[in-house]
Amino acid sequence: MDYPLISCDDHMDLAYVASDLWQSRVPAKLRERAPSVKETPKGPVWFREGERWGIYGSKRADGRKVVFDEIDLPEEPEPGVFRPASPRYRIEDMDRDGIHAEVIYGFLDWSFRDHDLQAVCMQAYNSWLWEALCSADPDRLVGIAALPANDPGTTVAELHRVLEIGFRGATFDAFTAAKPIFDPIWEPLWTSVEETGVALSVHIGGGYSMLSSAPREWALPARAAICGVQMDEVLSSVIFSGILERHPKMSLVLGESGIGWIPFVLERLDWELDNYRGHGGFSMSMRPSELFRRQMYATFQDEKLGVRLIPSIGVDNVMWAADYPHADGTFPHTRQAVERIFQGVDAALTERVVSANCRSLYRIK
Repeated sequence: MDYPLISCDDHMDLAYVASDLWQSRVPAKLRERAPSVKETPKGPVWFREGERWGIYGSKRADGRKVVFDEIDLPEEPEPGVFRPASPRYRIEDMDRDGIHAEVIYGFLDWSFRDHDLQAVCMQAYNSWLWEALCSADPDRLVGIAALPANDPGTTVAELHRVLEIGFRGATFDAFTAAKPIFDPIWEPLWTSVEETGVALSVHIGGGYSMLSSAPREWALPARAAICGVQMDEVLSSVIFSGILERHPKMSLVLGESGIGWIPFVLERLDWELDNYRGHGGFSMSMRPSELFRRQMYATFQDEKLGVRLIPSIGVDNVMWAADYPHADGTFPHTRQAVERIFQGVDAALTERVVSANCRSLYRIK
């Protein structure tokens, strides 16, 4: 490959963020309920609003695989400094793995009872992510800001704030939002996304009705296997509700959605448009598959079937990811994984998917 690999969906996990992130940034009156690290018999743990939130430090405490162990890299190379949260060590890992740039999503659980506290904590996280990591090299460490999803005014204000800081992408949690993604209250957000040209994402993390997950239980792989397909309602909703037609310059990314299921859904959307045309009380000037190809992107990781179906999805609408530092990602064998996944695939298509599409969307030099 004579072009740079760009991963469109990597992560900053709660376990690795600075232990004083919120206590040093939120107003004093909120600190008692804001996230803090406390020692427990099972090691350091994040608490917020008086409840356990997640582990702090090594993922081994939750029985999870640590990808750095495979090549004897220290997860914590310096006291209180974890590889994924340090620009020095993260870039070292990127160079080790043959990655030029990463798009970095945060953790997925923002389940606060107090929505005002949640918004303040998300703002603090976004500022920390930029200052502590992305500002070191914004064209290699491309951060995705987390937007609160309870009040449109708060959401739009934070979007504009993070764009002023330097972010080029943001994520909206459609699964826990106060109102469904197609509700008219979110119209100011879609307008702002279109006007600013920011790449907005909806990332996997919700949509289940039966499966929950916990380490070392069968439900964990069962849930992980089908998590991407839960994005089908998001895809169908933003198309049939008219969001994309009303905002033709808006870009929406389905984060970590996988791609093998998308051709089937697009075919069904087109078919149902014809089936219900004139009977559903709605009108569309473009077909769903056309709207998808004009404005939407889907991201995937290690997927052979989906790669074969890319021409049916849209060569310009698919982006590959390494998913660093997660256990189901490709680190530290990313180059070999890409060669395996794209074996026998047209070279021009491969370059679009593993480099050019992401570089264009996030304006990476």
